Amino acid sequence: MGPCRENELTEKIKMLEKELDYYKNYDALTNIYSKQSFYEHVGDILKQASPSQYELICADIEHFKLINDVYGTDLGDILLNRISIKLQEAFGKEACYGRIGADIFAICLPRVQGGDKAAETINEIFHSFSKDMEVIPSIGIYDIKVLDIPVSLMCDRAILAAKSVKGIYMKYYAYYDNSMRNVLLEEQELINGIDKSLENGEFEIYFQPKCNMNTNKITGAEVLVRWNHPQKGMISPKDFIPVFEKNGFIKKLDQFVWEESAKWLHKHAKEHKILPISVNISRIDIFGLDVQDIFQNLVKRYELDPSWMQLEITESAYSSRSDEIIFVINRLMNHGFTVLMDDFGSGYSSLNILKDINIDVLKMDMRFLDKQDRKSQDIIESVIRMAKWLNLKIIAEGVESKEQVDFLLKIGCLYAQGFYYYKPMPMDAFEKLLENRDLVDFEDNKMMLANDISLIKLKDLFHDDIVSEILLNNILGAVAIYRFDGNNVYVQKANEAYYKLHKFSMHNKNILEVMHPDDQQLFMDALKHSLNQRDSGTDTTVRYLYNEQILWLHVRLFFLSDTANGKILYASINDVSAYMNTLEELQMCEQSFRIAMDTDKITIFELDIASHMVTYSKQTQRAFGLHDCAMPAPEGFINHGTVCKGYEEIFAKTYEKIYKGEEHASCVIKARMADKNIVWNRITMTAIKNKSGKSIKAVGVVEQVDY
Repeated sequence: MGPCRENELTEKIKMLEKELDYYKNYDALTNIYSKQSFYEHVGDILKQASPSQYELICADIEHFKLINDVYGTDLGDILLNRISIKLQEAFGKEACYGRIGADIFAICLPRVQGGDKAAETINEIFHSFSKDMEVIPSIGIYDIKVLDIPVSLMCDRAILAAKSVKGIYMKYYAYYDNSMRNVLLEEQELINGIDKSLENGEFEIYFQPKCNMNTNKITGAEVLVRWNHPQKGMISPKDFIPVFEKNGFIKKLDQFVWEESAKWLHKHAKEHKILPISVNISRIDIFGLDVQDIFQNLVKRYELDPSWMQLEITESAYSSRSDEIIFVINRLMNHGFTVLMDDFGSGYSSLNILKDINIDVLKMDMRFLDKQDRKSQDIIESVIRMAKWLNLKIIAEGVESKEQVDFLLKIGCLYAQGFYYYKPMPMDAFEKLLENRDLVDFEDNKMMLANDISLIKLKDLFHDDIVSEILLNNILGAVAIYRFDGNNVYVQKANEAYYKLHKFSMHNKNILEVMHPDDQQLFMDALKHSLNQRDSGTDTTVRYLYNEQILWLHVRLFFLSDTANGKILYASINDVSAYMNTLEELQMCEQSFRIAMDTDKITIFELDIASHMVTYSKQTQRAFGLHDCAMPAPEGFINHGTVCKGYEEIFAKTYEKIYKGEEHASCVIKARMADKNIVWNRITMTAIKNKSGKSIKAVGVVEQVDY
């Protein structure tokens, strides 16, 4: 062996050693320190400086397993990598970074960079991703004061602090203190052996009746759960439900409640007339379970009418990713289930969300009438009027006094649930109530849910006694009256929502001055087109420039009248910046995909399912000797002779699986290349679905394999 060969081998060994050392110290997915290396490097940093100069922060991704389940592990991996990059960009080289758990990032940084500001920065990073993918951090901060405990324990304490805010809306970070350890120990004590507790019958279903306030008769009930602990006695739901939501056990507990409720209905369907009962469904259930399948199986197994088991979903469940929740609700309603929005008025979306969702009943939270003032009463009255216009039934929840009952009846609310009538009670107590037919109306619920079909006269909505100006602003969104003088477009009038959207006054200003130069002609074309489309109007999407930022606005224009000073138009404006930015990201991804398609290391193609057309790069076209960069599949490749004889059927069946709606399909075939060589190819396809769950495209990979 010559010296050159020896040198070459030595270099290769050094490279391998370097590579092995990298994998030993760094996390391959995020390119930051692995857990043990992070502990060691932070220890070195603290030894060389005063420990009190530093702070240790741990950030945990809430429900990361759910993200992997919904979007796939590949996208989950990309998310982890992007978070790592953004953290390093935000805090720079002065900080030390590590991935110390599947979804836990740790940062040791100078105290001057840390604290509340650091937590705020991390929160912004986590929320900077697609709005469709809800990425919520739980952040724990540990102030390093002395070196008498190992770095691993410092991280454990920061993680404890992070866990203390999991599942708490509007609070995403906490500093470690000794009291947290005690709280978490108590929580751990609660969840130890909870599966056994469920098996042992410690959890019991309770019923809280719903009543007609005119007759005081029971018309239904909500099913709740209580924990009768053998040592601790009766544990309040407020003490165990949040804990179970954190550790995921809530899904198992909810399924237990649903099952027990179905059993109860089955039993009473044989013995008595049916009184409908409602059960609760959470966001965690919707994203972690096949809720529709579970309830369909329950009604089938226990021979129930779906309308007997009503489903309550809290208003806060719609706070994000509402499209997915609305999709599930629509499917449940299509199968005959009655859906109620629970705790309406306690969240932040309220009236705004009613325009987007399809439900049967609003359960109005009386907590936002806890003040007996005129303003609170006006709010409730407006809600009830709006619900009637939208043909929604209302149940007032949390009714506790005769005064509340009188007020609700006066403004047209007929149904209530609360301590004024009945507290939650065990099953046997509820069944005893039902035996007294003077207390129960079995037919009332049918009348309550009967459709009162009538068309809403939209002009009525503009009457002062129907809706307030604030409510009208929320319904209409941003609107303005424009004046077009032949060259320029001026804002004559606008509502509050319009000015909030634009963030600056546009009164009597030419809107073309703040519009992107490239979009001005597009807007003018749409405006002129609307002059000839008086009833239907026209629309366009344009960019506004605001403090060097771009605001994408979708504008609908309607011509109203001619005046001496110009033409008057009505404009309805929606901010579509998030959608357009996502579209730009998608286009960049598609560009990256096209670049990948041109590489010779792997062959990537795209299948349009509706047209059965496959598209691929010119590189692929040349490699397989194809006539064009698009081909009908599978017949085009078979007819061309790319697929060797004997493999046509398996090749065709692979495409057939995708066309029939399967998510994945693959096969291994012999293929003929342009140079007449015969090779083994593995073809793998993955379907891409739209929001309705229908496959619209598939991405495929062709790899040469050795057989």
